[in-house]
Amino acid sequence: MGVRDDLNAIPDDLLRTGRVSEATLVFMDFRDNPRRWWTGIGDLDVAGEIWSGVSDLISISDIETTYAATAQPVSFGLAATEKMIDDTQAAESTVHGRTVAIFGQLFYTQADLEHPAWHPVGSPFAHFVGTMEKVSYSFSGLEKGSISLACEGLFYRRTTPPRGLLTDSDQKSRSTGDRGLELVAKYTEYETRWL
Repeated sequence: MGVRDDLNAIPDDLLRTGRVSEATLVFMDFRDNPRRWWTGIGDLDVAGEIWSGVSDLISISDIETTYAATAQPVSFGLAATEKMIDDTQAAESTVHGRTVAIFGQLFYTQADLEHPAWHPVGSPFAHFVGTMEKVSYSFSGLEKGSISLACEGLFYRRTTPPRGLLTDSDQKSRSTGDRGLELVAKYTEYETRWL
């Protein structure tokens, strides 16, 4: 069942009670220790996995949506001590190029006869799937540090190699003489009339 089917299966009367809320779930596939966390407090059992609550300790940048064939990167931020920054620098190789996924999950926010509080409604639905890329650090003063992790989705820099799979030059390098994508750049934001 897809996301649309899951959402359509939620009874309207349940949605109109004001007892359904969305939480963000994040999966980070670190090489040594994959982690699942959510933006709440305590552990949460969703889709057969335990997600650890981090409250507002970790921030997530906006996930921009667009109709174009490109997308903006997503970043995670964490306030950090000097020791945390040192530990992160030492473990940076376990991060680069690894998978990250951000999901939305609907929940019952209040217990009733049928469901406990924070019982999932439907399945998690993906907001963003990509790879963890560059980790950056900043430190100001004695105790104010931060760690930032930039993540790129499949459509980030879609028009440049290696993800630019539908560019004319890439296609010609794969198949000499192929002219099928010659006019793609010309027709960006243009509607083709088929006769």
